[in-house]
Amino acid sequence: MIEIRYENNTPIQANAEDTILETSLKNGLEHMHACGGKARCSTCRVLVLDGLENLEPRNEQERSLSRRRGLESNVRLACQTHPRGPVHIRRLVLDDADYVAVRERAVRTTGREENVAILFSDIRNFTSFSEKNLPYDVIHLLNRYFEAMGEVVLSNGGIIDKYIGDGLMATFGLKEADPVSICIRAVNAGLEMLTKLEEVNSYARKHLDYSLRIGIGIHYGSVVVGELGHHSNASFTLIGDSVNMAARLESKTKKAGASLLVSDAVYEHIKPHVSKGRTFRAPLKGKTGEFLIYEIKSLNRDTACNLIDQLFILTLDSIEVKARGSFLFRFDRPSNFKFHAGQSIEIRFPRDSRTESRTFSVASAEQDPHLDIVTRDTGSDFKKRMLEMKPGDQVIASAAGGLLQLPENPTESIVFLAAGIGITPLYSMIRTLSTKKAQGENVPGLLLIASNRNYDSFLFHSELLHLSQTPGFFYVPTLTGDLPGDWHEEIGRIDPEMIRRHQVDPEKSDYYLAGPPTAVRDLSDTLRSMGVLPERIHTEEFYGYQ
Repeated sequence: MIEIRYENNTPIQANAEDTILETSLKNGLEHMHACGGKARCSTCRVLVLDGLENLEPRNEQERSLSRRRGLESNVRLACQTHPRGPVHIRRLVLDDADYVAVRERAVRTTGREENVAILFSDIRNFTSFSEKNLPYDVIHLLNRYFEAMGEVVLSNGGIIDKYIGDGLMATFGLKEADPVSICIRAVNAGLEMLTKLEEVNSYARKHLDYSLRIGIGIHYGSVVVGELGHHSNASFTLIGDSVNMAARLESKTKKAGASLLVSDAVYEHIKPHVSKGRTFRAPLKGKTGEFLIYEIKSLNRDTACNLIDQLFILTLDSIEVKARGSFLFRFDRPSNFKFHAGQSIEIRFPRDSRTESRTFSVASAEQDPHLDIVTRDTGSDFKKRMLEMKPGDQVIASAAGGLLQLPENPTESIVFLAAGIGITPLYSMIRTLSTKKAQGENVPGLLLIASNRNYDSFLFHSELLHLSQTPGFFYVPTLTGDLPGDWHEEIGRIDPEMIRRHQVDPEKSDYYLAGPPTAVRDLSDTLRSMGVLPERIHTEEFYGYQ
C-alpha cells in the first residue's frame, strides 16, 4: 500500500494499480472529473506538494493535454497518474467557479516559482507636469521616455513586465539561473537608465522647459510567474512579496534623496563589482521591521563586463535554404563575440520602435569564424523582415545566453535527441565536440537521434551524414511521416525502444534536449520512464522558439 496525503485531509492508503482519482473516489473524497476521467478536461488536476519523483511519468494522453493547458511539471492529472511511493497533493479544481476558469482559460503556464531581479522606476512629481501641459505633450514625452528606458532594459537582457502610469516594472533572469549575472545586469540597466535620462531631458528642456527625475529600486527574490486576469484579457506577469519589495525600494528613493537603491539580497551578489554610496537601515512602507538598503553609484566594468549582456552588431553575409521552409542566416562574427555550444541569442532590428526581438539558437561551432542561426518561415512579420534582408544588412544581437552547455567532465557517452528545428543547438554542440576530438582532445562517444516528419525537412542532414563517417559519432535519423522510396533508416517517433536499439546502457549516458517546450517535455518524460536520472537530462526550453 502507498500513502497519499491530501492537503487538509487524513492520509489515505492507495493501491499501486489505482490512479489518484480512483483512490479519491474509492475513499469518498470529492474530486472533480468533468470528462469522466478520460484526460479530456484537466479538472481532476492536482498540485504535487511533495513526492513528485514517486509518480509514474506522464503517459501520452496526459502529455498531450498538459501541453494544451500549459500545466507545469508539478501539476498532474489525477485520472492518469499512478503513485509508486508516498506523495502529498492538493486538489486544484474544487467548485463550479474553478471549473469555468479551467474550461475557458488558455494559458502559457499554470504558475511557477522563479528567482528574478525586479526593477521598478517612477518619474517624480510628474503629476504637476501633466496638469500644466497639453495631453499631447504629456503622452509624447512619456512615450519618448519609455522608448529610451525600454531600450536599456532590453539591451541588458530584461523583460518589460508592465507600465504603471509613469512607472515601469522590468524583470531580469526568467531564462537564467546565475544570481550574480542577473543582479549585475539589473543594476547595470538601472545605471544606464539614469544616463539615458539625460538624453531625454535634453529634449524635454529644449522643447517643454521641463526635466524629468526618476527613482529606481531593485530587489532579487522569489516570485510566482503566471497569467492573471479575466480569461478574455489575461496577461503574463509576476506576483509576490519580492515585487512589493522592489516597489517599496523605488518609493524610498525620494525620501532618501537617491536615484538608485537596492536591497541587501541584490547587494550581496554585486558588492565586488559596484561602488556604493550610503548604506542605511530603514522601514519600508507596508512592511514590518527595518531593512538594509544600499545606494549604488557606479559599476566596475573591469570586473563585471563578462556578466553584462552586451549588444553586438551582426552583419549579414548570406541566407541559405537548409530544408523545406527553413533558412540559415550567416553573419560575420564580431571578434569579441563569445559563446558556448548550445546557447542562444536575442535578435532585433536597428531603429525598431517596437523593440521586438526573437530568440535564436546558435548553429555554429565554438571555433567557427562566422555566426549561424536557423529559423523557419512562420509567416510572422518578424520572419518576413528577416527574409527580406540582403547581404550587408545588420541586426542587433545580445550576448549568448541559456542554460544548455556541454559538461566539463562528460560521461562515457552523450546522447542528443532532436525533433525538427530543435536540432540547431545540438548541431552546434556536436560540431564543437567533433572539432575538439579531431584536435586530439578526449571526447566521449556521441549519438544523435533526429526525428522529422518529412525527409525534405531534415536540417543539416548531409553535414551530419558526413560527420558520421568519423569514429565516435553515430547519426540516427527517423521519419514520422511520408517515407522516400529508398529510406532504410528508423521510422516513427523517438521512444524507449528506439533509444535502446542504439544505446547499450541508456541509463548511464548524459542527454541533451532543446527546442519548443512541448517537445522537450515529451522527450524528458520518455527518458524518465526509462529510468534515466533527472540530473542526467539537460534541457532548455526556448519560449517562442521557431
